[in-house]
Amino acid sequence: MGTDFYIGFVYNDSALDEPTLLKSIWLELRTARPDELKKKILAFGIKEIEFWDKDHFYFQAPGGQVFRLVGDTEDMSKWQR
Repeated sequence: MGTDFYIGFVYNDSALDEPTLLKSIWLELRTARPDELKKKILAFGIKEIEFWDKDHFYFQAPGGQVFRLVGDTEDMSKWQR
């Protein structure tokens, strides 16, 4: 992700249950090496999300946010409405 990129997580006892977490915000991360980053994310123990879009890797952060991982040169215009 680069040397100047940071993500922070706050853990709280009042966290949402797992089904409710999937209703959280969905974001997109772009990278030059999506396959390499996917391997690192899975090796870290982050949960993969099964989604109908099988072309991309989706994962859920501990706070409930779901991320889609895409290549930085990938044309995502078909996703725009």
